[in-house]
Amino acid sequence: MLAGVGLAGIIMLLSSCHKSEQVPPPDMGYAYFPIYVGMERHYWLDSIVYHDFDGSVDTSRYEAWDRVDTSYTDDSGQTVFRILRQLRPLGSATWQPNISIAITLLPRRMEWLEGNLRFIKLIFPVRDNASWDGNAYIETNLNPDLQYLSGWIYTYQQVNQPASPGGIRFDSTLTVMQANDSLQSNTYAFRTYSIEQYARGIGLVYRHFIHWEQQCAGYDSQGNCQALKPRNGVEIILSLKDTL
Repeated sequence: MLAGVGLAGIIMLLSSCHKSEQVPPPDMGYAYFPIYVGMERHYWLDSIVYHDFDGSVDTSRYEAWDRVDTSYTDDSGQTVFRILRQLRPLGSATWQPNISIAITLLPRRMEWLEGNLRFIKLIFPVRDNASWDGNAYIETNLNPDLQYLSGWIYTYQQVNQPASPGGIRFDSTLTVMQANDSLQSNTYAFRTYSIEQYARGIGLVYRHFIHWEQQCAGYDSQGNCQALKPRNGVEIILSLKDTL
């Protein structure tokens, strides 16, 4: 009988120890987008603009300086961080204001507001092959200039993998494939491509965006397109230079 009581006590003790063990919380992936007031990032920014009226191409290279200058509470009670970006052409010592970006970091997603367009850049937890409608907030049907943003399904690829975007090696990165579409016909052509990469503990380290179109330049008497105009659109490449 005493042996039986002893065994029961041991079982209860082991059960109590097991219940007291704390299970570590799952890794949601928040470290892929750290943000705080005063945080700074320094990028290279290449801008390529295609002009359809004469076929010219303007290529410019800048240094971009992003700084989280403040945070505030919006009407819904969420904390919003404001990023101010400044640019300066290579060889120049003068920074010029460029854009303002508002970041809302929520438990399940990160929202990025730029130029009155709200994007869902990341979702949490971060998992390979997870996908979502990253442009769900954008009313593409109301503005013909924004219709190319319709239907983008963002997808995580190569999560927690080492990579060297822009020539800098990072031990843990993720890739967000946002769009990769094209069309080539006798009457119309376009190319839309958008990809971003994030590094753990740093945030956005690389972005490559392409969107251009080619319209018909003129039709013959039978209604056939005689030729396409040159490309009209832009290409942007942003890559991390350093953190400040």
